Parts: sequence; structure tokens; C-alpha cells
Amino acid sequence: MARSRASVMRVLKGDAGRHRSLLTNPKVRSWYEGRSLRSRLSADRYLRQLGLLLERIGEDADSVVVLAKEDPDRLRDCLVTYAADQKRAGRLDSYLLKTFDGVRSYLEHRRVRFEDFPRLSPIRGASLKSERVPTPDELARVLEKLSLRGRVIALLMAHSGLRPGAIGGYGGENGLRLGDLADLKLGSTLTFREVPFVVRVPAEVSKTRVDYFTFGTRQLATALLAYLENRKERGEKLTPTTPVVTTELTRGAAKLSRDAARFGRGFLTTKAVVEELREALKSSAPEGVRWRPYVARSYCSTRLLLAEGDGRISRDLREAILGHDGGVASRYNVGKRWGSELMEEARREYGRASSFLETTRSKEEPDLLRQAKLLVLEAVGVEGREAAKLAAESKDAVLAEVRKRLGASAPESAGTPPSATQATDIPQGASGVERAFLTEEVPKLLEAGWRYVAPLNGSMAVLRAPHDLA
Repeated sequence: MARSRASVMRVLKGDAGRHRSLLTNPKVRSWYEGRSLRSRLSADRYLRQLGLLLERIGEDADSVVVLAKEDPDRLRDCLVTYAADQKRAGRLDSYLLKTFDGVRSYLEHRRVRFEDFPRLSPIRGASLKSERVPTPDELARVLEKLSLRGRVIALLMAHSGLRPGAIGGYGGENGLRLGDLADLKLGSTLTFREVPFVVRVPAEVSKTRVDYFTFGTRQLATALLAYLENRKERGEKLTPTTPVVTTELTRGAAKLSRDAARFGRGFLTTKAVVEELREALKSSAPEGVRWRPYVARSYCSTRLLLAEGDGRISRDLREAILGHDGGVASRYNVGKRWGSELMEEARREYGRASSFLETTRSKEEPDLLRQAKLLVLEAVGVEGREAAKLAAESKDAVLAEVRKRLGASAPESAGTPPSATQATDIPQGASGVERAFLTEEVPKLLEAGWRYVAPLNGSMAVLRAPHDLA
């Protein structure tokens, strides 16, 4: 049955490229719409690839099918000449292979078997050899160049690990909504009930078509609340269906009312999501370094990897936060629907790792104090991930673990600093003087260089003096 002119025009308007005239061919249109059923992004990319290749080899959508059927040697020679010309112009093999995808897919749609595409040797990652992940200080300088909206977008990618397509869909038809931020309290005063806050990425905006959870840092929460307050002041009504990031309001009373009425479906396109970030990254990149917008998500992955190495977050949770399929192991735990217990544990782990993500100085304890806690815990036999996890807790929690390991039953108060009257001399050991101290004084002494030897009486412990005090 023939398509109506209005229906055809809707398809034509959907593709923004200069190759949209190809869609006037019914065969091309059928192929394009078939691919669009799964992904408009993929369909448009293939259409551009097909149109570009046909331009460069001087053929059209019908003649290339005839060549593939009746004179495949000639088509092969055309493609070889094209590839050689492009390589002389400096194009990478990886680029050339992608340009063949459109015509390959189109010929398959037309049930034409053609396999004589030029054989090339792409070097994996050649186009990214000048790209590296920014440091927190470098990301901070990028954030300073962004508007409030741009900062929220950058932090959603760099701290929550969101893909640009989750923030705003390819055609601006969908994206993350305020209702997906479960901890955001809407009303006269905007606030988060808890930070780190939960971000639910719905299946319809997830690349894998599976919904998953990630989190937001305190730095992101601050930027997001400021951005939403600004939108409220400019006349926007915020509801659970409102986009987290939306098209900008323009000044002027008449235009303001029209824009306010349009909110709720004003998602950005994926291209618009990264537009401002791209410019800020380009102007901030050090000499010899190239940064694309996607490097913000790479920042999240890399910083969480460092946090994993420091024992702050588990590998399965890191993969889940990034929206990855972590394999069979994670599929049986974080890959299932999260209950409240798992959600809170994930929140705690992300909170411990957030200092690796944030570019502002947080209110958390300094790293020196954390290192001291680690030394104390390792001195009493706590090792590896367990020690790192405890070191992120409060000083009281560390003291409790030390008492437990030493078999102490002393009162919770720390008491006064150790002195000669509180210490009991023990005969000199092989490496220096050994003394007994109350258990609660042990952490301070270990920081000062004393070494743990053994428990004593349940309420005291034997320590060996540093060499300079022996």
C-alpha cells in the first residue's frame, strides 16, 4: 500500500543530514525505517554512511545494487580506489571500515550478497591516542567555564557516570526526569533527603535497555539544587515528570508563558546535551591532549577504579553504577532488583568513594588521618579491604575494632594522655623497651611510632618503644 505524502515527509524531516533525499527511494526508505524500529540513531548514522560512500564512488542507491549483483568486480575496484584515496588523504583504517557499514547493511536489506570489501588493518584506539582522563583539578577548571546547566550535565556524567543519551534522547523525545531522583524532595523548598542521592536510570533511556541505579555526590547535589531553584524562579513548575535538564528559558513575559507551558517535554537532544561541555573541554585541554565529551564518563570510571583499589567500593558495584553488564557474578547480586539493604550498602560504598570523584574539598576527614587509622588497624591484624572499609568510618568505630582485637574491656572514654604513671615497664625486649598501656591509648602511641606486641590483662596492651626512645 502506497505511503501518504504526509507520512513520507515525517520520515524525511526526521533525518537532519544532507543525505535525506535518499529516502525518496522506496527501497532506501524501507531499509531506513526497518533500522529505525530499533534505533533512530543507528538508522541515521547508516543513512549518512550510505549517502557519503555513494557520493564518493559516483553511484546511487539503485546502481550500487545492480553493480553488486551483475558486476561485483567493478564495485570491488571502486571501493578499493575509494579506500586508497582516503588513506592518502590521511584517513585512518578504522574510519574507512565504518564508512562501509551503511552500504553493507543496505545491500543485505536488498538480499544482495557482496563480500569483496577492501581488507584493512585498523589499529584499535588510534583515534584516541591523544586522549587521557582529566585529573580532578583539571575537571574543576572545566566546570568553572560552564553555565549552571552545563555544570549539572558534566557532573551527571563525571560523578554519576551517565551517558549523554540518558540525560537527553537522540531526538529530544525522552531523558532523565526529576521523578528518577528518588531522594529529591519537591515543594516550596527543594532539598535532597539524603546524600549521596539515588539516581534511577530507566530502561527506556539506558543503552542496554535495562534500568539500573547510580548515585550523585554532594557536589552534584549542590549544583543541581541551584539549577532547579533558578528554573523555579523563572516560572517553571517542577513535577516528577519534569526533565532533570531541559531547554533554556528565554527572557520576556510572553515567551516565558509559552516556554513554561511546554516544560515537561522539553528534553535536550543528545547532541545538545554535550554541546557546551565539548567547547569547555576543547578550550581547557592541555597541549597535546584531546578531550571529547565522553571523557567525563571515563573520568567517573577511572576515579571509581582508583577508589576500588583503595578498598572504598567493590568491583561489582562500580560496574553496576556505570550501567555495565558485570557478567555472571554481578548478575546474581547487583544485577537483580535492589532491596533496601543492598541500596543502603551501595549508597555507603559510593559515599566512601565520592572523595575520589569530587573536585571540591569535601568536609570529610583528611587523608593523613585515614592513613593513621589504616596503620592502627593493620597493627592489630586488620588487613586489606576490611581495613580500608573501617578506616572510612568514624574514630569511635576504629577504636571499637581495636578494643575488640585486643580483647579489651576498658570504658569507652579515651581518658587522659598516657604518662609514666599509667605505663608499666616491661623488661627490655630484643629491639627496645616494652611497656604496657591502657588499651584506649594504643592508637595514639602507634601513630607516634610505638609497635604493638601483645594484649595484657584484657584492659592493657604491651607496646615496644621506637628506637629513638629505647
